[in-house]
Amino acid sequence: MNVIVITTFYPQPGRKDLIQDTSAIHYITREWVKQGHDVTVIHCYGHYFRELIKEPGKHDFRRFVKIQECSINEGVRVLLTENQYWVRNAKWYLPVQQKKIASSINQYFKEKMPDYKPDILLVHFPTQYIGITERLDFTCRKAAVFHKTDLGTLLSIPKARLKLQNIYDIIGTRSVQLQKKLVKCGINTTFVAQSGIDADIILSDISFRDKWENRGNEGLKIVYAGGITTDKNVGTIIKALGILRAKVRFSFTVIGEGNCKADCIRTAEKNEIIDACHFLGRLTRAETISQMREADVFIMVSQRETLGLVYLEAMSQGCITIGSRDEGIDGILLNEKNGYLVQSGNEKELAARILAIAESSLEEKMRVAYAGIETIRQMTSEKTAEDYLKSVL
Repeated sequence: MNVIVITTFYPQPGRKDLIQDTSAIHYITREWVKQGHDVTVIHCYGHYFRELIKEPGKHDFRRFVKIQECSINEGVRVLLTENQYWVRNAKWYLPVQQKKIASSINQYFKEKMPDYKPDILLVHFPTQYIGITERLDFTCRKAAVFHKTDLGTLLSIPKARLKLQNIYDIIGTRSVQLQKKLVKCGINTTFVAQSGIDADIILSDISFRDKWENRGNEGLKIVYAGGITTDKNVGTIIKALGILRAKVRFSFTVIGEGNCKADCIRTAEKNEIIDACHFLGRLTRAETISQMREADVFIMVSQRETLGLVYLEAMSQGCITIGSRDEGIDGILLNEKNGYLVQSGNEKELAARILAIAESSLEEKMRVAYAGIETIRQMTSEKTAEDYLKSVL
């Protein structure tokens, strides 16, 4: 089967100047390749308006709009088109840009792949590409997959809803919680395109028992991995730990970078827990998994989260996982069954939950952590990718 994917985010190993926000879509597409499908990704990368102000002269505008052929990435054919967001704080293109991007895509396939006939076009972040997808020459079935940023666009541009429903044959979303929110905007979705975890990184039963039964006496080992930005609420975790500093022995490892890192360090100092906090910066995926394997608890209480792959990675490593209620992980993470859910940004509720975990028996800790592993064993990359493709055909 020939599959085309249009997406805003996709890893570009050879382009360190591009923001590498997430590899979640790549983890899906590479599975399709393993399953025998021909996959082409059109990576529509938008340079933010703020870059024009902060880093003038950074970009080579001569290559913008044009289709750039990238290296094959684990069997996936990757095409890149760079463009500029001209509206401050907006993630959509001007009408003239949309027309040019669509023309560039059509011209590329006409000249470089004239005999190529896609069976399905999958568009992630579809509100960004309304004026593009409606101009594409592809006559195949079209499916849209909504992410959290699409919700904001629908709320600010209500007329986008009708256009989307006219363009696409089927509409889905990345999480059950986002599916519920879209209903309030008048968008009914029929499938959920979830991410999965590589089966070979999931802890075995033997490794799980070894992790928990041979814990040292260093106190609760807590880890966070992701961007250190406003939406991620890393400061909330630090404030919650500050509340507990006289009650619970702990260490807190923070993996990632972001514009709120300095504020988080100051918050740790203000709450007198800086010595227990370890800011490691960006790590590779393998290094992050290793840190999770050593940790007892993973916490990410972000807001406006579609579906953080990092939650699944933490669960796969036998961590007791705490996520945000009513956000993307809610529904996969079931409160008090395979993890815990708290209100995003509520440090008092989070502190109470951490204290309860710290005071619980080893058997209770292992029960919750192992339930998380059992959940992830049903969400391998192979299975979720196969389910996703079946849902759109």
